[in-house]
Amino acid sequence: MGEDRALRELAAELERDDPRLAARLTGAADAGHRDAPWWVLLLAGAPLLMGLFLVSEAAFGGAILVLALAAPLIVGWLVGPPGGSATPGPS
Repeated sequence: MGEDRALRELAAELERDDPRLAARLTGAADAGHRDAPWWVLLLAGAPLLMGLFLVSEAAFGGAILVLALAAPLIVGWLVGPPGGSATPGPS
């Protein structure tokens, strides 16, 4: 009986501190696809780069260089926590 009360208090505290996490744990979170536009861009990006190559090899090389340098940032953004908010560490 005392455990139920403690769990309810913890759930209420979690709801106040991080409502999105609480919604995910209770199953009430929206299961939307936050990365859907990026897949469309990825699929459309290859033909666009091929068209850029037909226009100018230097422009194609520049685009590849920019993508290669931005790849770690893109992967970090895709793999990072949803909404871009990291949980704070211990204080």
